[in-house]
Amino acid sequence: MVSIEATGSPLVQALCNDVVSGRQPLFITDTRDHPRLRGPRTPADPGVVAYAGWPLTDHRGRTVGSLCAVDVTPRDWTPEERAALEDLAGACSAEIAQRELRSRADDDQKRGQSLLDRGRVLLALSEALAATRTLSDVAGAVQAVALEHLGCLHAGLWLRTLREDETRLWRLVSEPVEQLRFVPTERDDWVEAAKIAQVPADATTPMGDVHQTRVARFFPDRHAQAVIYPHLPTTAADGEARAFLPLTVARRPLGALVLTWPGARTLSEDDRSTIGALATYTAQAAERALLLAERVETALVLQDAMLTEIPRIDGLDIAARYLPAAVREQVGGDWYDAFVLRSGSVVLIIGDVVGHDIQAAAHMGQLRSMLRAYAWADDGPPSRAVERLDQAINGLRLDALATLVYARLDPDTSGAWTLTWTCAGHPPPVAISPTGRSELLQLGRPGPLVGAAPEVSRDDNSIRLSPGATLILYTDGLIERRHELLDIGMERLSRAAAQGHRLSLDHALDRIIDDLDVRHPTDDVAVIAVRLTGSSDDRRGEIAR
Repeated sequence: MVSIEATGSPLVQALCNDVVSGRQPLFITDTRDHPRLRGPRTPADPGVVAYAGWPLTDHRGRTVGSLCAVDVTPRDWTPEERAALEDLAGACSAEIAQRELRSRADDDQKRGQSLLDRGRVLLALSEALAATRTLSDVAGAVQAVALEHLGCLHAGLWLRTLREDETRLWRLVSEPVEQLRFVPTERDDWVEAAKIAQVPADATTPMGDVHQTRVARFFPDRHAQAVIYPHLPTTAADGEARAFLPLTVARRPLGALVLTWPGARTLSEDDRSTIGALATYTAQAAERALLLAERVETALVLQDAMLTEIPRIDGLDIAARYLPAAVREQVGGDWYDAFVLRSGSVVLIIGDVVGHDIQAAAHMGQLRSMLRAYAWADDGPPSRAVERLDQAINGLRLDALATLVYARLDPDTSGAWTLTWTCAGHPPPVAISPTGRSELLQLGRPGPLVGAAPEVSRDDNSIRLSPGATLILYTDGLIERRHELLDIGMERLSRAAAQGHRLSLDHALDRIIDDLDVRHPTDDVAVIAVRLTGSSDDRRGEIAR
């Protein structure tokens, strides 16, 4: 009944189009008698006489086609034949709907997997960036995530002209001709990046181009890049496919993120969306690192301005060291002080304000200044000056707590000095005899932190130091180690101090810092030391109470 050749005829196609446009079944007994279809037949319409068509629908109920039957002779389509055609059309429509739904489900699954993959990448990046403090940290975190989760061969940051200071923090600087500089990481294996570590921030390089235009650039392989930038070195070691993305924060350009893959590839829209989000996260982290660097520099300048210039005093050699916490914002709380009272007594103070930020530095400046004023005005024992400081903190409602040691040295006619001190919750001083015997000066009951108990009276302790003896005051950053008792750190300090007793005071402090491994401390370190330079024939009473 059905001619295979007839299914491709213009007449059949026209009738099927009528079914689709009308969205209704169409039954014709004899197309030759149909008013619209009368006329000569073409060779492409062999024997199409009777026609029956039923609309086919998709999963949304839209008519998308026609299931038809044709006959070479006139035919009155019976109710049974019409019902059979309807059933067949329904089955076909159901299959079309199922296929479309399966295809849509597959697409949704792929899209969902793509979103899941993107979410994993960004989650990994956000977790990695959360712990970053410097630009080198940021570059290392981006590199690790790109290599592990994106399959990259290399990943790197080129940022606006930078400089590195003694605290190993990167800062933006202004230059007449702006440059982009590569930020190195601990994994320093991108040899070609080192060859173009500094490039102009203009269209002569893809990094400068995306920095300037703020529009990402993608190349399926290194040869595609070489067409536009033939002067730049590209080797297989750099990878093939590559992406250059601008790093911007609040429309302010910071530089470019560069990603390369080991093989040639064309990045999909999902890929580009993922790495675009990665660039956004990276720019925010870089901006945070730069702001932190500026904040640290501000705190360091503030603290440096408040540190005392060591006075020159006959009979005494005084030296001090201050080491800020390495690559952190935690600066400001530690200080040392040394000055001479009207009576000729020499005051040494070491202190540590609770907190590690600019506010701690401000509190340190207040406490230091008040304690100096009380000492100068009263010229009394250390305990009295610290008690007055306690009362002032309470009365002025300063939200500050601190530990400190206030020490006073008074000379006598024999060349020895009497040391009187009070301790407010601070590690005890270390005294080293001229022969190298060290002792922790833990006498009397320890006092509370300054500002914690203004009603509590404080004790003074006193010993006599012979010429050649050394006294060391320090903050807990010098001795404190994670998961270790403080007593162990104090014993380590005592041994290091004793071993350096024959060195000059400056060299002795340097040796202590090296022996205790605090060149890059995790906490601020302040140390002030004094050595009695007078002579004495009698060394038997080197440290006498």
